[in-house]
Amino acid sequence: MLFWEWLRKALGSSPAQQRTFTFDNQLNHMLRVLAEQESRPVQQVANELLTYALSERFAAQEYLRRWQRLSRREQQVVALLCLGYSYRQIAEQLIVSYDTIKSHVRNSLHKFELNNVSELRRALADWDFSQWQHPARHL
Repeated sequence: MLFWEWLRKALGSSPAQQRTFTFDNQLNHMLRVLAEQESRPVQQVANELLTYALSERFAAQEYLRRWQRLSRREQQVVALLCLGYSYRQIAEQLIVSYDTIKSHVRNSLHKFELNNVSELRRALADWDFSQWQHPARHL
């Protein structure tokens, strides 16, 4: 089952069924402006925005769950990768071999169910890893 189909089912609606929502004045105004710009009905825009927001929220929760499955060292390596460090720089900072970092990255990608570091960086792009800037604090 596609995620969108699952989400519609979870929300109790079918693709043809429209949901009705009540919004405060500011949100209602912004929806009307956006709907006008896109030449679409306000309800359609609201439904799509809500569906998108919910899917993003579910994805964020899933990534947090996967993050929590990482070992402390894997978390450290992932954080440094997301901060833009290279494998070699991470190995030097953590005083381990390059191959050890490759192993941690491979394990982390597997746990996140991602294919490469670029996907990992995109998945966690909104996360704040600034506290991991100094690896010795997280040993």
